[in-house]
Amino acid sequence: MNSENIFDIWRYLGKGTPFVVRRNGWFHLSYMVTEVKPKGQYGEAYGYRLIDGKPENGNTVSTAIECCGCGNWELIENLIEDVESLKWNCLDDNGKITFGKYKGLTPDELKEKDEDYLNWALSNIGGLYEKLFIDKHNVTRKELLDTKKQIKSKLSFSSDDWIKSSVQVNYDSYLDQYKYSCCAKKMDIKTAVNEIEKYFQASK
Repeated sequence: MNSENIFDIWRYLGKGTPFVVRRNGWFHLSYMVTEVKPKGQYGEAYGYRLIDGKPENGNTVSTAIECCGCGNWELIENLIEDVESLKWNCLDDNGKITFGKYKGLTPDELKEKDEDYLNWALSNIGGLYEKLFIDKHNVTRKELLDTKKQIKSKLSFSSDDWIKSSVQVNYDSYLDQYKYSCCAKKMDIKTAVNEIEKYFQASK
């Protein structure tokens, strides 16, 4: 997703924790977000600092994160394990959109009416792409998570190596593309890993 504040990212992830974020340009400093307490649109977020991917001075005690409601935060890595408990309300029980100016339309109806808006929603409304993918390909969130974990386990680099390099694409979002391709049977995990490795090496 695009750079937002920590609360936008939290909502995009279905209001789950933990996840890792950083402010744009802070290549060595990131935060492990462990808890979010919303109040209206914002609120308070808690976590601890990571320097080059490791807890600063070994400290994993969560404290309030400054500027959590400011913009220019980006998701580095989604570490949420209990994916089946995540709740998204982007579609109602009848499969109709619950947000924005096209509320009440189905995704197919929205595609016919305003495909650009649908593409924006798929990238920015938490759970929408995943819900549609799960229904289309008859997979579970757990299968998606396990596929992504398998891909990550076979890579020769970490998310921290990625963000310290000159790669411009978000690590988490890039791996998501491949987990979807694997679960849609468009490629196997070995092919996905090889392609990601090539992209990383070429972009360093």
